Amino acid sequence: MDTAFVLRLAASFLVAGTWISLATLAAEKLGSRLGGLIGNLPSNIVVSLIFVSLTKGPHFAAEAARAVPLGMAIDTVFLFTFVAAAGLGPLRAAPLALLAWAAGAGLALALPPLPMLASVAVFVIVAGGLFLVAEGPLRIRAVPKRDSHFRPAALALRAVFAGSVVATTVATASFAPPYLTGLIATFPAVLLSTMTILSLAQGPDFARATGKILLLSSSNIVVYALVAQLSFPAVGWLAGSLLSFLAAAAWVALLRPLLAKAG
Repeated sequence: MDTAFVLRLAASFLVAGTWISLATLAAEKLGSRLGGLIGNLPSNIVVSLIFVSLTKGPHFAAEAARAVPLGMAIDTVFLFTFVAAAGLGPLRAAPLALLAWAAGAGLALALPPLPMLASVAVFVIVAGGLFLVAEGPLRIRAVPKRDSHFRPAALALRAVFAGSVVATTVATASFAPPYLTGLIATFPAVLLSTMTILSLAQGPDFARATGKILLLSSSNIVVYALVAQLSFPAVGWLAGSLLSFLAAAAWVALLRPLLAKAG
């Protein structure tokens, strides 16, 4: 087995597992608004594009990034479905959400590849529309932080679960062409892990409130992809990853006052 491929799997497992476990812990400690912003900062997409660039070149990674906004639009459909079905419990909400994602991914693959700006437009329409439904008809409101006891064993289990899901996604993406790689790289592993963990640890109301914030905060991953598409071929994967992440983090900072006004 190729060494770079093994390193990519190991890195995706460690980075995603550590990040998701700490992010979900932060969501429990800080409340649904701030936790939703932190929990959706770029993680698996960072690892995926870095190792795609290392194994297939920065231009391949930039081409893969072109599909990320469309992939994130499909992820918001996944997330909205989970939020709407959260009252049924995660064992029912998760399969329903995955079915919604599969339907969206199938539709995307049946269509010709979209240009980056068209992909961004689809994301804005889908994510914005679903957020308005969550804010309006569903009347999902913010939930304050709740007491949560830190248990190392539980945190380790979160890391293993989340890391395994992301590593499986990264392994699948390794055999796909650029545009399909970008779509697969946005498989909602982080969202699936986060929403399942929060549903079990904090209950459906907290998970729903966090999920509503994630609908809009997922736009930071679109920002990451936009900057990555331009920067990876120009300055390489290291500087490109740093610039892209800083842009995504700055976008999250801009979103925070807006989302603080949401119910």
